[in-house]
Amino acid sequence: MSELTTAEDAIRKAESFITKYYPFHKLGSVKKAGDIWIVRYDVALLGPKSIVTIKLDKETGDVIEYTSAE
Repeated sequence: MSELTTAEDAIRKAESFITKYYPFHKLGSVKKAGDIWIVRYDVALLGPKSIVTIKLDKETGDVIEYTSAE
């Protein structure tokens, strides 16, 4: 993948990743911290929030970390 230069690039990459695991997801936030994009989603269909965080390398576009907090 190519460099992720904008928030839209990061969201597009994160969407292609999260859709494989969670058919329902709602974008929570996106921010850049240095060379890492951090994209958070709420993946709870009903009930309390369930947050998934995806960290992407800005230079390569690779997913470098994926965590889920219930």
